[in-house]
Amino acid sequence: MAVKIDEKVIMSRFAHIYDWNMNEEDRRRLAEIRKMIDIKEFDIWSLIRRAETTDSYVLEAKFRMGLTAAQRNKYSKKIVRRRKRPLPSRKTKVDPNTGELVPIDEEETPAEEEYDFDADEDITAKQNKGDHCQELYMKACKKFKVHPIAFFYKALNWEGCRLRHRQLTANEIKTICIGLLGNSTIEVLDLRDNDMGEKGAQYIAELLQENIFIHSLNLSDNHLGINGVRHIVDVVVEQDIMKKLDLSGIVYTKCNVHCVVRSNGIRENDAEVLRPLFEKTTNLTHLKLSHNEIRESGAEVIAEALMDNETIISLDLSWNHLRRDGGCWIADAIAENTHLQILNLAWNGLYLDGCREIANALKENRTLIELDLTCNRINKECLEKLLGGLKYNDTLESLHIGYNPLTPEGAMIMLEFLRDTPTCGIWRLDLTDQKVEPAFAELLNELQRSRFNLQVIHGLVLGRDKIVDDDEEKALMDENPIIVLMEFGKLMGFRLMDLFASLDKDGSKTLSHDEIRTGLRMVNIPLSDKCIEILIDKLDVDGDGEVDFGELIAAQAEHRKKMSKFYAAKEMKIDMSETEIGRVRLKLSRLMAKEMQGNPAFRRQSKLLLGQLGLVPDLAARRESKIELDPKDLAMLQQQHSQQSAT
Repeated sequence: MAVKIDEKVIMSRFAHIYDWNMNEEDRRRLAEIRKMIDIKEFDIWSLIRRAETTDSYVLEAKFRMGLTAAQRNKYSKKIVRRRKRPLPSRKTKVDPNTGELVPIDEEETPAEEEYDFDADEDITAKQNKGDHCQELYMKACKKFKVHPIAFFYKALNWEGCRLRHRQLTANEIKTICIGLLGNSTIEVLDLRDNDMGEKGAQYIAELLQENIFIHSLNLSDNHLGINGVRHIVDVVVEQDIMKKLDLSGIVYTKCNVHCVVRSNGIRENDAEVLRPLFEKTTNLTHLKLSHNEIRESGAEVIAEALMDNETIISLDLSWNHLRRDGGCWIADAIAENTHLQILNLAWNGLYLDGCREIANALKENRTLIELDLTCNRINKECLEKLLGGLKYNDTLESLHIGYNPLTPEGAMIMLEFLRDTPTCGIWRLDLTDQKVEPAFAELLNELQRSRFNLQVIHGLVLGRDKIVDDDEEKALMDENPIIVLMEFGKLMGFRLMDLFASLDKDGSKTLSHDEIRTGLRMVNIPLSDKCIEILIDKLDVDGDGEVDFGELIAAQAEHRKKMSKFYAAKEMKIDMSETEIGRVRLKLSRLMAKEMQGNPAFRRQSKLLLGQLGLVPDLAARRESKIELDPKDLAMLQQQHSQQSAT
């Protein structure tokens, strides 16, 4: 119902609704009502409900009441967030009067604010890249129920990652590959001795298809099998970005004899799988294939591919049973190749035929600078054939011919050749343990005065250097080096693993020969320099110049087994010297008693250990062990011995 009525009538009729003592809010609402009144035509009910409809909550409620159930359900799930105030950019500023953003003129921009934003974005992106890979790795570990490796998690922001001797499962390899998919910082990946097998090699190959930043890959001692090797070779050839590749096997020492116990599955009939690495890659420069079973027929395949190769500068074929024929094939390839600089043919049994062909190759080759012929049955006759080729070569700088039956006379012939052939470029000659005559040492001193950079490594000088004729020290060198060091640690009151961990400053889980030598000297081991070198060489079972913690852990497990045999023999009242632990303890105690007589700490520890062996209470055995005891200790031991005899 619409009626025409003036304002006075409205106020008089509905005066009971309003309180003329209104506050400011009521007065404001009344003013709004007055402005909205149409004198000519006015809806009284609209006026009465105006106070209800002006509230925002009421308006929203009325809007929702007009919707269907499905529409209300749709709108109820919509989350409306409060709009954030935009931050001031480089070309805007906040007006202090109005609080709004206003543009800034180019002339008003301070000079110090003009910098390159792209540089900041690049740095941020690089930092966040590692964080993203770490997050991806953690998610993969959670999905495949694998415990994360803290060292790898940190290494995702480094330039290289070294994960050795961890015996990783297939799922662990998979999570590592997932973490490396988008990584652009790691260029060197070392996964040696993890027993990943063919499945792990497949995951690594899939990773290399996506990651183009890894340029150095070490998969040695992983039992890949020929199928796993094929996966790696295929992706390396396809991507052609790899610079260093290691597919070596492993060697370990047992009873002072080197034995190949596990390769990466590369045998003589599988050499064709390796051919593309020589023929179809343009960036591969370092290739290691040592400790496999390539043999003669495999060497023929590799030699054919090596002849025309123009990229590989370092090739390791040591410990591959090449023998005479294989050595001849490789020698033919050396004569034709014009880029190879470092070649390792150690421990292959080349003998006379191989040395003759290598000598012929050295006459033609002008790029080879380092040649390793260690332990190849090279005698005096073989050496003469080899020197016939070196006479016409002026580029070879380093020659390794240690562990060969050269005899002191052969070593002298080699040094005289260097003196009489000034065109020969050899400045480093490694004879390792070859004993030499005093005339050799005199000639070497004379040559070094004219050739300042000449380095010759040899064994003892007969008649001048002290030969290890000490029975205790010589007998100790025939024992397992890990057993010797662990028992020495017990005598001196420290653990071998703690000593090695303290020497590992960079956390790489490996120690160099110099670090081990320094550590052994630090704990005052009573061995000569020569015996320490022998001990370190035995510790380095794979001959890579480093001792890995994995090797120590394996040896520690072996030591525990021997300790159980030692205790079992003790309970059965068997002579302790017949067990390996007892024998080492006795030899080591005698040697230390002779070399460390003034060390009271040693005397106490030695007394306790020999007491366990049942040797100290016996006066005759004590005299035989040459251990000097204090008078008080001697009286106590005699008293204990008499009590035991009475019992």
